[in-house]
Amino acid sequence: MYVTPPMQSTSQAAAKPAWLIIGPGFAALIGLFLLTAIYQFGGRSAIQLDLGLSRQSLLLSGVVAYLVALLLALPLGLLLGGRYPTAVSVPAICLMLLGVLAVAFTPNGFLLSVGRVLGGLGAGAVIGGTVALIRGLRAGRGVAAGVAAGLGVLSLVIAPFLGELVSDVLNFRVVYLAAAVAVFFALVAASVTGIVTLVSAKPPVPQMPYGMPYPPQNPSPYSPEGPPSV
Repeated sequence: MYVTPPMQSTSQAAAKPAWLIIGPGFAALIGLFLLTAIYQFGGRSAIQLDLGLSRQSLLLSGVVAYLVALLLALPLGLLLGGRYPTAVSVPAICLMLLGVLAVAFTPNGFLLSVGRVLGGLGAGAVIGGTVALIRGLRAGRGVAAGVAAGLGVLSLVIAPFLGELVSDVLNFRVVYLAAAVAVFFALVAASVTGIVTLVSAKPPVPQMPYGMPYPPQNPSPYSPEGPPSV
């Protein structure tokens, strides 16, 4: 009698290669860096002086707009980033790139707000997608989560100091141009790992450890075994 072979569990079938974290993970760190890089500890920041903004305007258009957009897109990354990592991360990183370039070349506070909203939406999606991919790892989940959390906190902490230093020495636009280059490399990494995963994926071969896929049929009257018994 034919017995149906055991099927793979849903968690095993849904597991993704660990290298898919590289692109969105790098973009997530840049997104966290950009969240606090705009902050200035004392006095008026370079971006305030260049664009003629008040501290309240910079807070609303530069920090609040980015944070709200990030929180809005975060659930999307958490829900879909683990199942469709490349389809989520690549458009999200493209949004980040557009947002960073908009801030780098902004002539006024309005375009600053637009750029920060775009960047926040992309950052929220890649952060959520990175968390979803780490949760779906078969092995090393705790180590990956610890490393990602540590690097994320480090990005948030050093961003104001580094952003202020570069802005005072050169220009605030240099900070976002450098961030745009980093986002571009994250986009390349996410695209390449997605293509490699797609090419290397093989259709599952059904295993039949318990015998033939179909039960044997009765022999025909003309077979060597003779006619069936009556």
